Amino acid sequence: MLVASAVVAIVLIVGLRNDQTRINDHDVPYTDAVAQAALDAKGIANDQRGYLLTGDRAFITEADQRARQARRAFDNAGAAAISPDQRAALSTARSGFERWLTAVQAEFATFQAGERQQAILASLGPDRETRKGYEQSLADAEALGDRSIESASNSIATASRRSVWILIAVLAVALSLGAAVARWLVRSVALPVFRLASLLMPD
Repeated sequence: MLVASAVVAIVLIVGLRNDQTRINDHDVPYTDAVAQAALDAKGIANDQRGYLLTGDRAFITEADQRARQARRAFDNAGAAAISPDQRAALSTARSGFERWLTAVQAEFATFQAGERQQAILASLGPDRETRKGYEQSLADAEALGDRSIESASNSIATASRRSVWILIAVLAVALSLGAAVARWLVRSVALPVFRLASLLMPD
């Protein structure tokens, strides 16, 4: 029973460790990376508006830097993704982001060519709709990560409770068997020996 209890405990601990590893190595890095990509993309949108309002090229430099950061975040999210749904959502979000980024760069070029009003109208029209599309895709990808973390956390909590009850049950069985063996020893060995000793003792 001691060996059985140890084996059960090891199996349960390994199961919990696998769930925790999945959260630490995949779910959390994936969700964090998607959130970082979304944050960088929002920063590019601010740089876009800033440049179209002021013409300050520092906004373009900042947008280029944020674009590199966003692409690294997408790469990190792709490396951490473990489900087909996560990969599909991430691919959709990244494709939409790249389409929007291309449109933003075209706006910058149009603005620099002197057609400022045309660049501003593009940013307020079709390019804005493109941005809404990829932002929704990013939100969907992040929601998948959040649900995966919640699912794994619930699995760990359930497995922990189940592990406790299983161990309690194993220990209860061990105690019951020990009590049964003790009772058998008393009735089969101790009592006959006691009676025999009583018979052999002189009055």
